[in-house]
Amino acid sequence: MKACRFYGALALFSLLAASPAFAINECPGAGQMPWRDYRNGSLTAPTPEERRDVIDLLSQYAWTMDNRDFDGLAALFERTGQYLHCDPGNVNAVLAISAGSLAKQFQTMFATLAATNSSATRLLSSILIGKRKDGLFEVALTVQVNIQTIGVSAAQLDYTAKLYGTIKKDGDEMKFLVLKVVPFQSGIQASAR
Repeated sequence: MKACRFYGALALFSLLAASPAFAINECPGAGQMPWRDYRNGSLTAPTPEERRDVIDLLSQYAWTMDNRDFDGLAALFERTGQYLHCDPGNVNAVLAISAGSLAKQFQTMFATLAATNSSATRLLSSILIGKRKDGLFEVALTVQVNIQTIGVSAAQLDYTAKLYGTIKKDGDEMKFLVLKVVPFQSGIQASAR
């Protein structure tokens, strides 16, 4: 009986050590620092080719959002994938959008930008990429979103956020299983203002 408990505890410890810093369907709390897992944690460094492919997927995400190509955005997700928009002031305030409804949801959310002849641009930085033992990739990065309106000389900062993603490589394609957007400011909606 003691051997069963020992091996059970060992199996649980191994499972937790191989899992990401927080569950795939939850948002990090304000005090959590999941990025620490990317260095001396349970994640290993990706190969240069894997790093290139992950960064390419992140770039495609930024370009599809910036150009309001919401059908293209949905294609970057696994069929069962999810986009989560978190509120750092309230971990229970999560807007969850399935991959199948991403295009329609974002067309509605970004209608104000189109109506005001404005566009949003995303600047990605501080990209951390780790590979899990199960072959999935965990990413953490910072994004700054600016709004530019035709006829206005300066871009306006919309918001900055942390992005956390779980990415799966399927053949030659990288796809999001989940993408979490965590703005630094509470109350930011999943749309450009």
